Amino acid sequence: MNENKGDIYLRIILFCLYGPLLAGLFGQLVNLKFVSPTFMASLDNIYYTIVFCSLCIGFCLLLAKYRIVKESFKNKIIAHLTLILSILYSCLMFFGIGLLILFNIMFNSNTDYVHQEQAFEYRTFYVYTSDPGAFGTAHHYVYLKCPASFNRYELELIANLSWMRDYKMSLEGDSLIFDNDSKEGKTVLDVSEFYCK
Repeated sequence: MNENKGDIYLRIILFCLYGPLLAGLFGQLVNLKFVSPTFMASLDNIYYTIVFCSLCIGFCLLLAKYRIVKESFKNKIIAHLTLILSILYSCLMFFGIGLLILFNIMFNSNTDYVHQEQAFEYRTFYVYTSDPGAFGTAHHYVYLKCPASFNRYELELIANLSWMRDYKMSLEGDSLIFDNDSKEGKTVLDVSEFYCK
């Protein structure tokens, strides 16, 4: 009976601790980008909170039921190694997810500037502004946004531009123009090869 309980606790702990990791890897393999990048960015805090709660449940259960779970293993060395590595993994994940939530709260106020999307005739362009603050230089990543099935989308990188304070996008033929207040005044990208398939 005790072994059966240990197996059940072990499954719950593994699901809570490693489920978010597998879900993240699965999300990278399968395109799980819905509606728009702005919409997906708005879901980040909810996703991180769910992952954090899952880690809390798995970690607390691991600490509370350590002996019962350890007895469900036949080999004691593998049991100790697995459980200790799971505790270390949990601590790293707490630190990482905590930082992600903190940074998202701090920098999420300016989403209209970070995520800009504009449609021109048959093409939609998306600009993501990466601003690492004091750690590095800000950049704009320009993408072609293409629709996919089930209200999903795919992004194709066009260019990486130097930071501009304020800019306006316009399309003239196959030239994507960024009017800005920099010294150059205007940045032009040739987008003749970028069309959705």
